[in-house]
Amino acid sequence: MTFTPTPLLLALLLGLSQSACQPQKLEQGQASTASTESQAQLDAIKAELSQIKIELKQVSSQVEEIHTIATASTRPTTRKLPNLSEQELSLHTPSLGDPQAQLAIVEFSDFQCPYCKRFLDTTFSQLKQTYIDSGKVQYLVKNFPLTFHANAEPAAIAAYCAGEQGAYWPMRDKLFANMTVLNDGLYTQLANELKLDMKQFNHCQTAVETKAQIAADRALGSKLGVQGTPSFVIGTLKDKQLLAPELLVGAQDFNAFSAVITSIQSKP
Repeated sequence: MTFTPTPLLLALLLGLSQSACQPQKLEQGQASTASTESQAQLDAIKAELSQIKIELKQVSSQVEEIHTIATASTRPTTRKLPNLSEQELSLHTPSLGDPQAQLAIVEFSDFQCPYCKRFLDTTFSQLKQTYIDSGKVQYLVKNFPLTFHANAEPAAIAAYCAGEQGAYWPMRDKLFANMTVLNDGLYTQLANELKLDMKQFNHCQTAVETKAQIAADRALGSKLGVQGTPSFVIGTLKDKQLLAPELLVGAQDFNAFSAVITSIQSKP
């Protein structure tokens, strides 16, 4: 709303500013007339100000209503989930960000999924900069290799084994960068590039416990209703548990995550 002062209001304000700087002497009759005129002008200004206050309240109410409608229309559809326990949330799960953050995002991902790569290429960096690096969100990744992606599980195992040596995140980036040529030779090549202990890496790849961990990730995702990748579970982090989480599905843009996060933060 643009407020345009009336000529009366402008004249009086100008007169007041000038009189404050350049006082003038008035004769007795002139003073009386001026006093009467000033009172009339002040009464008129008071009436205008009262009207302005009413209009400002109306505008404020309209702005709040527009904001509510806009927020509701841009918030993506999510589904409420049961709480995640500390073990479900963090056992052998690579993470970024402050473990004491108030919120957590758990990504369920597949290394052969083009939509997972799209999310990584278009959204993840801004999400990391805004929420993870600032300490507002702890970000965790669970493996959810889809059964029709033949190379997804071996790639998940390679990433997990790199993580056992503290190199999950660089291995993750390299695997997605080479997602069209995933194979055993590539995993060995990337492990060498990351200067991993190859004996330990190779042993990890064939260990029963490793495959069991990938299966546990997939079982948790299925329990939560994950059917495709990427899928994200977002909720309040408290006492190492994820409370009142919501499931967000797909390679969403930054604004989608921001809308869900803002909504969760606004809850008492």
